[in-house]
Amino acid sequence: MVNQLDDNREFKDSALGMIPKDWISCNLKDVINNIVGGGTPSRSRSDYWFGDIPWASVKDFKDDVQVLYQTEEYITKNGLINSASNIIEAGIPLICTRMAVGRAVIAVVPVAINQDLKALYPSDKINSTYLLVLLNFYRQKLASLAIGSTVKGIRIDELLSLHINVPPIPQQQQITRILDTVDKAIAQTETLIAKYKRVKTGLMQDLLTRGIDENGQLRDPKTHKFKRSPLGMIPDEWNIVTLDTLCNKITDGSHQSVKTSDHGVPFLYVSCIRDGKILWEETSKISEETYTLISKGREPLPGLILYTAVGSYGHAALVRDDKKFSFQRHIAYILPDPKKINSEYLTFWLNTNQSKQYADQVAIGNAQKTVTLGEITKFPILVPKIKEQNYIVEIITKIDKYLTHEENYKKKLQVQKTGLMQDLLTGKTSVKPLLTNQP
Repeated sequence: MVNQLDDNREFKDSALGMIPKDWISCNLKDVINNIVGGGTPSRSRSDYWFGDIPWASVKDFKDDVQVLYQTEEYITKNGLINSASNIIEAGIPLICTRMAVGRAVIAVVPVAINQDLKALYPSDKINSTYLLVLLNFYRQKLASLAIGSTVKGIRIDELLSLHINVPPIPQQQQITRILDTVDKAIAQTETLIAKYKRVKTGLMQDLLTRGIDENGQLRDPKTHKFKRSPLGMIPDEWNIVTLDTLCNKITDGSHQSVKTSDHGVPFLYVSCIRDGKILWEETSKISEETYTLISKGREPLPGLILYTAVGSYGHAALVRDDKKFSFQRHIAYILPDPKKINSEYLTFWLNTNQSKQYADQVAIGNAQKTVTLGEITKFPILVPKIKEQNYIVEIITKIDKYLTHEENYKKKLQVQKTGLMQDLLTGKTSVKPLLTNQP
């Protein structure tokens, strides 16, 4: 059946819905000429490793990375010959079929691959780059087909049965060009974000160890008086005190097990606190009744600092809003006294390398290290006068605003790309006018 839509293109039925008449509806196997797997040279043979042949494995397949420039490990020619590994030419899509199922990249240089990867050699019906785009578009679907208890994998016949819709080659090329433009914008934004993060790290190191003088400049040890301290040389005007002397309360989260759901009050785990922020989108939910029961004595307040104390310890985030939430006992509740210390300043300090190094020294345990509440109360805090704390916060916050702006722009671009992929890879939006208007 062929239907006519509003843009005067002719459409036909397919297993994935209506597609343009000139598109092909098929399985992945119909556009693949060959599939090549790989292997791992013996780890007991040192002459098989540390050579000059890039050897790709699942750990080289990172989130949002579609181009592989180098690998973490390299093998020798002997390692290649005496194993099931194979060299894959540059430009051939590689896909994970075990563990990170569905992640796909194209290497810019020839690489050897291990047994968890497959190289998909495309036929003349599909462009390599377009195939890569399709694989990433269907990544979640492929991941859902993976089976296994400890290590999940997808069978090759399942992979090849993936149903896809394929436009003519010229349209494939135009679609990949459009998406590549968005990818470049995302990459440029990521570069800018990385730059701001480096600037912030360096600035924090200077501000939180040297501070600001009466002229608004970083103190120079050559012209200002500094003194020795357990934290190194610090401005003469500054003091080192323990955390408990600056706070109205230090406790931890709920010790009760909770039943989570899809709706209700946010419940935070250690993984929800990273890079000085609370990742609200990562939280679970609990009922209002559960919240009331477990939050007594640890009610969230603006100015409260959450500090991860177990496992991935050493991450601090400031609570800025007056909203309900609760959190597990592996997170410390630190409520500063605003008369003694600026909460933002204290959050910055708890995220410094000095503070994390101290946490490393006092953390106990083997499999899952813990910084106890007792040790948290003893954390050494470098404290300038409130006026200087406020000035330091103001400067760092300016960098944070730039960072937040670029991070939000990156999210916007990613949403735009998702929408574009949905429209372009299903034929909903035509690229023919772009092809016609090309110089």
